[in-house]
Amino acid sequence: MVTSGTIGGDSNFDAEVDACKLRIALREAIEKDVGVENALAQLLVTRTNCQRQEIEGKYKELFNIGLCEHVEEVVQKGNFLDSVKALLLKPRVYDADCLHEAIIDGNDSTICEILTTRTCLEMEEIRAIYEKEYESTIASDLDDYLESTASQKDFYLKILDSPRNTTTNVDGEVTASALDTFIKAEQCLWDMTKCPDVLDILAGHNFTQIRAILREFQRRKDGNMEMLESSLKKHCSDDVLSMCIVMWVKAIRNVTQLFSELLYLSVTSLAADSARVIRIVVGRSEIDLTQIKSHYMMQYNKQLQLAVQQKCGNDLSYSNIIALIIKN
Repeated sequence: MVTSGTIGGDSNFDAEVDACKLRIALREAIEKDVGVENALAQLLVTRTNCQRQEIEGKYKELFNIGLCEHVEEVVQKGNFLDSVKALLLKPRVYDADCLHEAIIDGNDSTICEILTTRTCLEMEEIRAIYEKEYESTIASDLDDYLESTASQKDFYLKILDSPRNTTTNVDGEVTASALDTFIKAEQCLWDMTKCPDVLDILAGHNFTQIRAILREFQRRKDGNMEMLESSLKKHCSDDVLSMCIVMWVKAIRNVTQLFSELLYLSVTSLAADSARVIRIVVGRSEIDLTQIKSHYMMQYNKQLQLAVQQKCGNDLSYSNIIALIIKN
């Protein structure tokens, strides 16, 4: 499937010109006590991440301070600053930072989101950056965090090494054997201590193979059309493990639809999950945000941009920069 982001960059890009514009805006914010949020938003969301990296480099070269560092000195802490920092960091550096913070905070939802939705190459890069930045590995930090939660830790570590979408081979015998395993696991109420092979199957094969297994499971005996996700939610007593497996399966089926669903949950919950909104909107802005917007409209009959503005409108600078990225 061909996908596209909402940020395409500036064809007349000049890093030095942009750096100088931002320098003026930031200095005026200090000297004249005027807002800098609109100037930052209007420029940064019309540049690709590669162009922003050039601006960051040129800014430091010209003014002996990093752009991100200078922005942090001027802009008040909050969702807008977090959005700007997300735009200025390299994507996989941002992922590694978010993952490290999630592990420290014990935020399983964020850990699951990052581990289940990145490609094999992206995960390799995240792992390398994580190890360099934090002098530790994702696997060892997860091991420490989940010391007493065997099945969940086992699944996290398995999907870290999953082949994901690197090959497309499908083996009919593997499909048939996996189907038997899944049916037995369902009968055991998805107790992974009794059916550990389920985790090996879900994490150990390429996505095309897993999709074939999921299709057969949905067509299992007696015409039962219930999907694996709903069966897990209904019968699995381990809510966190169930959430992780369901997110993994949904990512395998259609990752853009999963992101659409996660955004809906983020903006319809009692307190908006702004960190997730920033992570998805910024992170997918050059990949498939156009398709995520379309899925959102089809699934929820509402424009994503409008949903964010209605939920987060009280935080005007934040809702505006997110809306600009979405509609760009």
